[in-house]
Amino acid sequence: MASLEQELGRLRRDLEGSVEGLELLSASEHSVQVKIRKTEHKQLRLLIMFPEEYPKKALMVEVKSKSLPDRVMKLIENIAEKEAKKLLGQFQVSHVCSVVRQFLDENMFIVCAAELDAIKTKLLSDGDEIKIRQKAGSFLLNVHQNGYFMNVKMAVSDDYPRQSVSVECKETNFPADLAAMFIRQGVELSRRCIVPPAIPKKGDPPFQEKPSILPVAEYIVRDCIKFYPVTECSICQTQAFPPDPSNVTQDIRHEQYVEYVYCSHIFHHKCLDQYMKTPPFKGGKKCPICGKRIFHEKWKESPALAEQRWALKQAKERELSEVTDFMEM
Repeated sequence: MASLEQELGRLRRDLEGSVEGLELLSASEHSVQVKIRKTEHKQLRLLIMFPEEYPKKALMVEVKSKSLPDRVMKLIENIAEKEAKKLLGQFQVSHVCSVVRQFLDENMFIVCAAELDAIKTKLLSDGDEIKIRQKAGSFLLNVHQNGYFMNVKMAVSDDYPRQSVSVECKETNFPADLAAMFIRQGVELSRRCIVPPAIPKKGDPPFQEKPSILPVAEYIVRDCIKFYPVTECSICQTQAFPPDPSNVTQDIRHEQYVEYVYCSHIFHHKCLDQYMKTPPFKGGKKCPICGKRIFHEKWKESPALAEQRWALKQAKERELSEVTDFMEM
């Protein structure tokens, strides 16, 4: 049977070279302490304690980490102690350390477990689902609202949250332009979580990186997929999207096409077109809901040019009216 003295000698000699990212902090007849690091946010300390009659009995393991959630640390402890029980009568420390390192390698989402829990409990409704692929570091959100849906893939790198989450639309029945806007805005929100503003606002606290999964999911799920199918046109005050998604138009010039503007409010194309071409024009057209200036690729005329075109249109209509009146005399 293996002896504790033999194992301690082997650990001092070989352990750091046998497990990637491991640093041996201490080794005594009572316990071994090691630090295992994969990334800045995936690192922990193991306190491995030798019970009486070791190795006939299994090791006891305690995990400490500043970056991992409590339930993840508890899970690692349970896995480590379960693995130790498989090696009764044998050296156990090196195997336990290898298993913990493997756990860090294979579970990409351990640093964002709380964010995933919040998505499940706060954002998803009946019929929605989240499919997680731990080893691939990605998950798929399948979200519905009133017959409209979007399947969104989000993925993280080993260096999350220092690197932002990636976002991709896999399938949807929203208009293509609007769905693309959801994703662009989500990508930008993700970027802002890790990149400081080019010009900080006066009085703002120093910039700090923050996790990006939950903010992006909140925007795409709550502020887009769940919100817009039940939202009214900002001018005619009727539901912007048809009740039956099969009737939604992809024609960007159709009068019922749903237009999105910078302030996040939506309009029917016909309603917005008429509004943008009707006075007042001074200072640019303002959103009737929030008062912010409207910016849109389809309506890029300056206020002065819009005023001139409207005046010309009115003049032509007066001329036509005068001719009609003359012909009816």
